[in-house]
Amino acid sequence: MTTTKLRALLFDLDGTLLNTLPDIAGALNRSLRAEGLPERALADYGHIVGGGIREAIRRAAPQDTPQQILEAVHRRYQGDYPFHCTDLTRCYPGIPELLRALAQAGIALGVISNKTETTSQHIAGHFFPDIPFRFVWGNNGQRPLKPAADAGLQACQALGLEAEAVAYVGDSDVDMLFARAAGFWPVGAAWGYRGTQELRQAGAQWLCADAGALLDQCRQAGLC
Repeated sequence: MTTTKLRALLFDLDGTLLNTLPDIAGALNRSLRAEGLPERALADYGHIVGGGIREAIRRAAPQDTPQQILEAVHRRYQGDYPFHCTDLTRCYPGIPELLRALAQAGIALGVISNKTETTSQHIAGHFFPDIPFRFVWGNNGQRPLKPAADAGLQACQALGLEAEAVAYVGDSDVDMLFARAAGFWPVGAAWGYRGTQELRQAGAQWLCADAGALLDQCRQAGLC
């Protein structure tokens, strides 16, 4: 596979387009505390998030936490985070410029996240109101979460493109495994939560230190 046929870049949300950890950690810690469980340090959340909120709760809670308590934490989180999901969240430097340059060049853009779909769409609309995303997808209770390839296959249908024309940008092994399973070009966002080693081991073909480096890579590949 080469980059000469790329016509679309799809992005993860948390740790790729946006640093969402402060708001996720705040809501999850409040939910843990309300159920009598210990809070986690902000630094822990970089390795807690990425597999969907239920998996994040499982990782954040003590190992022997009963399932009914995990479910109670989940309910509290779902009643908290959507109302605070833009409080402390911020774009990574250079992301708006990257997205605008790609859009102006005619590259199709989209978001595939494991975050709840309605919240993903709210956050994307808040921070990127002028970016013409073809879609912003998340956990809608129907598509399996990444790294399952289902969302990738549906994305190809929505874009009218073959998988080899699509790159997927993410900051975790889950994202790279998803990209490879879907047949996409896997792009590692090393500025995110997990870092270079995890991305390389998971099969990233491009490893970019920041959004500016990704923009440079896209220009070298003739995308913009």
